[in-house]
Amino acid sequence: MSPIAPQEFLLLLPEAVLAVFGMVLLVLGAFGRGISSRAAAVISLLGLGVTAALAAWAAGRGPGAQAFLGGLFVLDHYALFWKMLLLLATALSVVLSCRFVEEGGYRAGEYFSLLLLATTGMLLMVSGASLLSIWISLELLALSSYILAGYFKLETRSNEAAMKYFILGALSSGVLLYGISLLYGATGTFQLSLLAERTPAAFVAGGLLVPAGWILLTVGLFFKVAAVPFHVWTPDVYVGAPTPVTGFLAAASKAASFAILVRILFQGLPALVIEWQVVVAAVSVLSMVWGNLAALTQTNVKRMLAYSSIAHAGYVLMGVLAANEDGLWAVMFYLLAYSLMTLGAFGLVILLERREYAGETYADYAGLAARHPALAAMMLVFMLSLTGIPPTGGFFGKLYLFAAAIESGWTWVAVVGVLTSAISLYYYMGIVVQMYLKDREADTPAPLRAPGLVAAVGFCAVVTVLLGLLPGRIVELAQASLLPTP
Repeated sequence: MSPIAPQEFLLLLPEAVLAVFGMVLLVLGAFGRGISSRAAAVISLLGLGVTAALAAWAAGRGPGAQAFLGGLFVLDHYALFWKMLLLLATALSVVLSCRFVEEGGYRAGEYFSLLLLATTGMLLMVSGASLLSIWISLELLALSSYILAGYFKLETRSNEAAMKYFILGALSSGVLLYGISLLYGATGTFQLSLLAERTPAAFVAGGLLVPAGWILLTVGLFFKVAAVPFHVWTPDVYVGAPTPVTGFLAAASKAASFAILVRILFQGLPALVIEWQVVVAAVSVLSMVWGNLAALTQTNVKRMLAYSSIAHAGYVLMGVLAANEDGLWAVMFYLLAYSLMTLGAFGLVILLERREYAGETYADYAGLAARHPALAAMMLVFMLSLTGIPPTGGFFGKLYLFAAAIESGWTWVAVVGVLTSAISLYYYMGIVVQMYLKDREADTPAPLRAPGLVAAVGFCAVVTVLLGLLPGRIVELAQASLLPTP
């Protein structure tokens, strides 16, 4: 290993600064009654803005990919794309959380600190060039997420969500680490570039280390993206966790997990592309079918969105399955669109909630179009986009994924995707029917008066529509941020 130059640590300055902001919030929240929710949100947004500027600065310090700290991390256009997406998703989560945390009566400093620390882990993950650094970064995200899921300490559902998430998450982390150890035993390296070079010889040499290692590794990653059959934690955690946390897990955490899944498969295991394509195809189909069929029977909106999230993991896996440039930039485009429409949908749920848990059934949206036409129109945009109907970003996202799968020879998987998307129309439009065709009941909750929250939801709706009307610029950005494909 070549000696580490001191200036290499500057490339980790964005993550270090964000972690410092998180720790400052933690300290401020420990004194007296703690910091107010709005003050904590402002400090969090400031930290995220500074981090975004530093990430752009670090990426511009050298041409091409920059490996640093002995090959533990890499800074390339691919990592920068995901960092900006994750910072945007976290900033929106902060705004969605402000009023919610304030009404819940819990300490805001601790909550927003955990959000920033989880985001720090995600930023380190997407720059990971070693299985070891990726796993450690993933654990920083996971530990913060477990606490966030159980942040409403006095609520049984929140405690139950945190416990289930922790137990199953710890199990998946153990499986992931065991897979990493087997690959290390077969190849003698954690670095993705060296792993790609040594895997063919280790695979040809025989034995079970390489096959067992990559299978266990992908199983651990499938858990993180909530793909079938490793999805069992998702519905209960999504329902029990505070709704802003649910949105954060569904958008930011899922995007980061897919980012490292792609990097590991494309850069670390390209020699096994035929083997892992078969597994990815099976998991993709199972996720699309089960996620959509299970969502049909749900009456709780958060649980419906949880199963929807499982189905969308299957759609995204079609782009991974393609194992080419078209599939990769389709994944990047779709996860950007999906993050915005998901955060927007959960933002509307928050607007109808009162004191932690309320406003979660379809009936709670009855007559919303008559009372608040703008909010109903925004929810309509999110439901259309999640279904994949134009003119929304979800339409072009699915179109690109289906096209990539077909062009790479996986037509039957794309057909399953089209059919299950048609099924999803039923449960997504159930909310639309309530908003536009049903009358308000006496106990139907009135939306919160929260201008900041409405503005965040409005931003998500506008960008979702713009991605459907003008997708070209984001496609070009994604195409300029690709990894080498197998």
